[in-house]
Amino acid sequence: MNVSIAGLIVQADAAISGLGHAPSTDMQYRWAWSQFEKFCSREGVDEFMDDVVALYLQAVAAEHREGGIKEWKRKLLRKSVLVLSEVARTGTYQWGLSRRIHPNDALSAAFRPVQEQFEAWLGNEGLALATKNLYATVSRTVLAWLPERGVSDVRALSRADVSAAVAFLGGHYQPGSMRTAVTAVRVLCRFLEDSGYGAGLSRAVPTRFSRRVNSAVVLPPDRIEGLTNSPDVSKPAGRRNRALLLLAARTGLRPVDMVGLRLSDIDWKQGQIALTQHKTGTVLTLPLLADVGEAIADYLLHGRPAGAADDHVFLRAHAPYVALSPSHSLHHVASQAFARSTPLPVISGALGHRGIDSAKHYLAADEKHMRECCLDFTGIEPRTARP
Repeated sequence: MNVSIAGLIVQADAAISGLGHAPSTDMQYRWAWSQFEKFCSREGVDEFMDDVVALYLQAVAAEHREGGIKEWKRKLLRKSVLVLSEVARTGTYQWGLSRRIHPNDALSAAFRPVQEQFEAWLGNEGLALATKNLYATVSRTVLAWLPERGVSDVRALSRADVSAAVAFLGGHYQPGSMRTAVTAVRVLCRFLEDSGYGAGLSRAVPTRFSRRVNSAVVLPPDRIEGLTNSPDVSKPAGRRNRALLLLAARTGLRPVDMVGLRLSDIDWKQGQIALTQHKTGTVLTLPLLADVGEAIADYLLHGRPAGAADDHVFLRAHAPYVALSPSHSLHHVASQAFARSTPLPVISGALGHRGIDSAKHYLAADEKHMRECCLDFTGIEPRTARP
C-alpha cells in the first residue's frame, strides 16, 4: 500500500470525525491507534501492510486469551486496525463496512492459504455443513496459535507441536466438547499428510480422550419417601405431582417419557406400563407397582381435569389442559418437593447447583411451611415506644 502508519492514522482520524461519535469514542480510537503504532515501531515497520495487521491481530488475540486484556478492549483494538485497513484501501471510512471481514483474516500470510486449502478439502469429504464449520473453526484456532509456539511454517510442524496444540485446545473447550475438538485436529493432520505438508502427524493426536464423570447424588429410602409424600394431595396438582414423583422414583423413567405417557400405555389388567422410549425408539415394558398404580389412579379419578381431550396421562392443572413440558414442569415439581422435605445442601447436590445460594429460592417458595418455623417475641419483646 506504501502508506506511512503515522500519516494513515491522521487520515483515519479525519475520516471518523464526521461520523458524529461522542468525544470519548474518538479518544478510544486514538488510543487504540497509538497501540498499533507502538507495535509497528517494535517490529521496525513504518508502512501499513496486511501482513503486519495479521500479526498484530494475532498478538491481540493471544494477549486476550492469556487474560492480559478484557473482551471490550480486544474488540476496540481489532476494530481500530480494521478502520485503518479500510482507510488505506479506499481513502475513507464507512460505518459498519469493516465489520464484514473473513474469519481467516486473523491468520498470518503463511497459514491462511493452508486454512483455505483445508476448507476446500473438507468440502470434498461429504461432511455435514455443521461438521465442516466446526472442523474449520478448530483448525483456524490451531493455526492462529502456532506462531505463539514459534512455528512459522506448516512444513515445520512436528508431532510435539500437534500434542501441544491438543493441550492448548484443552484450555478453551469443556471436557465434553474436547472429544470433538480432538477429532477435528486429527482430521486436520490427515489433510496435512495427504497434502504433503508433513508425515505421521496424526499419530500425535490422542486416540482416546477421557470424559469428566460426575458422581450422582443418591438419596436414602427415607428421603425418597419424604419427597414422594410431600405434595398436598388435597389439591388436584398435588395428586398429579405425587404420582409423577412416585413414577420417577420407582421406574427411573426419563422426564420426556413420563410426560409422554398416554392413557393407552397403562394396562391395568396386566399390571404393566408399555411405552416407546423417546430417546431410543425402543418399546419398554415396566411393571405397574402397587403404590405407583394407586397414585396414578387417584390422580385420574380425583385430580385430572374432567373432559380433557388430550389423552396424555399427566396434564396441566390449569387451562389449556395439555401435556406437561418435559423440562420446566417436571423440574418445578421436583424442586418444590426437595424444598418441602430435604435439607438445603442435599437440594443443591441433587439439583446440580454449584452452591447453596442457587437453591435458596426453592425454599422461599414454600411460604406455608416456612411460616411454621417463625418464632414469636417471647423473651425479646420490643420496648414500648417512648411518648
